[in-house]
Amino acid sequence: MALNNPLDLFQYELCGMYDAEHKIAEMYGEMAGQIQDGDLAQTFRTDEQKARQKIGNLEQCFQAIGAQAERVPCPPIDGMRQDMQQVMSQNPSPDVLGMKAVGTAMKAAHFEIASYRGLVDKAVIVGDTPCSQILQTILVQVEETAATHERLSHEMSQRLLAPA
Repeated sequence: MALNNPLDLFQYELCGMYDAEHKIAEMYGEMAGQIQDGDLAQTFRTDEQKARQKIGNLEQCFQAIGAQAERVPCPPIDGMRQDMQQVMSQNPSPDVLGMKAVGTAMKAAHFEIASYRGLVDKAVIVGDTPCSQILQTILVQVEETAATHERLSHEMSQRLLAPA
């Protein structure tokens, strides 16, 4: 993909988030399959469904700008996923795995927040209202997901790390 102007960069970054959402959905599914805590596993299954919805929303955004939805590798998400897979391969205790999974999900959500804020800003400035509205909706969803992960992380830390 040629990057000759700011609109090319916008599309490139959109393609990067398209790839990120695919990988995040897969990562949530992997985590849900490994987590023994039923409520936490369900949280990740729900997050996986939300990520798949975001993929569909991004496809609508691509349509709105007249571009083909394609995946451009997203190294930050690759790194988070590889780190999570490495921890899972070490067969940690259920509590450690849960804490790591929530921390990884929180990191991914904050990466998404920063990315979508930049995309919303660019879409608004170029006047692409349909795409900017879609991206704004995604941003709100991701902020809600991040808040859930932050709450879960705090609750787990209190339960597992606080002195008795």
